Amino acid sequence: MRLRISEISRLLPIAKRRIANTLISWLQKLLLTEKYKKNVFNKEYSKHVLMCHLPEAFDKKELPKYHSNLTECYTIAKCFDKLGYCVDCVSRTKTGIDYSKYDIVFGINGNAFMGAFSTDEKVKPLKIFYPVGGETFFNYRETALRNRDFHDRHGKWMLSSNRYLPGDIRAYYEANLSDAVICLGNEYVFSHFVNEDKHKNKYRWLPAFYFPTIETPIEKDFAKCRKNILWFGSSGMVHKGLDIAIDFAVEHPEYTLHICGGSRLETDFWNHYTPKIKACDNIHLHGFVDIESAKYAQILSQCGILLNPSVSEGGAVAVLNVLGNDALLPVYSKATGVDLSHCGVCVTNVTYKDFEHAILELESLPTEDFEQKAKSAHILVRENYTIKQYEERMYNHIKEIIERI
Repeated sequence: MRLRISEISRLLPIAKRRIANTLISWLQKLLLTEKYKKNVFNKEYSKHVLMCHLPEAFDKKELPKYHSNLTECYTIAKCFDKLGYCVDCVSRTKTGIDYSKYDIVFGINGNAFMGAFSTDEKVKPLKIFYPVGGETFFNYRETALRNRDFHDRHGKWMLSSNRYLPGDIRAYYEANLSDAVICLGNEYVFSHFVNEDKHKNKYRWLPAFYFPTIETPIEKDFAKCRKNILWFGSSGMVHKGLDIAIDFAVEHPEYTLHICGGSRLETDFWNHYTPKIKACDNIHLHGFVDIESAKYAQILSQCGILLNPSVSEGGAVAVLNVLGNDALLPVYSKATGVDLSHCGVCVTNVTYKDFEHAILELESLPTEDFEQKAKSAHILVRENYTIKQYEERMYNHIKEIIERI
């Protein structure tokens, strides 16, 4: 059977993404396979845990803040140390591990954690899975719907800007086969995992955290900045709704859009949007912005709305980092995995029309109320999403799992 040219053109983005993922996995395996940190805190406990995560977290005197994962890994290791476990940490790509010495295997998805399920029947470590993204099937379904929304508006597919979970379908098995699961995010994220497994009591969830980088509150005029929108994110730009943000700014030139982050590797996305952006004076591309820099604070000072139309997260640290450091009114999707109560606008369906409606509805909000909501979001995040709270919640979850099993 011969494929028509139109069919081949539709398959090309998928093929490109598949090839890219294969190359990334190969490079990760090549570079990370041998990373295996033994007894990271140099303790002499009788019990042992293997963390399948990021051994690099124990190489640095000061952990960077460009991503939360290294801090998560180090903090979780501290929890096991407090509970009296010697901690080994191995890259998630590692294979050929001897699990016989471990009482517990804790990890994100990958070869190292998956290998714990194929051990000898006499070797049965307690397996605790730590998914840092949305539930597998929910993630794929929602990102497909987002691509349909994009196609309906633009007449083309943008499949290379999806956000595929590392390990693909293995994450589903790891969640369902583990003895316990600790989901990063909120009850909404948690519910999708629980709905896919009849063993519902083994699931727990905990909120993500933000990095405090701006101590002095930023003074700004909300009457001026309330029509300045900030999109702050990383790769998988259709998945994270950057297309919605740009389309809104194109259609509504009375608003100004600031874009921080976004992957330059997603060339199909930029080939489509660069001409549109160049034609608009109200869209500013900042690229990657260090959250500890003066530029970061300066951008935040100009913006009144934080826009995050992501379709699936495990707890959007990008949202927390912005709101924890400055007062912006969040317009965000339910799928961000963050609970902001009455402080912002939570949009259930991630479509352009729904987010356009949510932003335009704010025009009728008095500036005093707008400012109050933004400041309430700032306070809420600072008081409820700290690293210390993350550590306490994680420690309590692990302790309860060990005692129960």
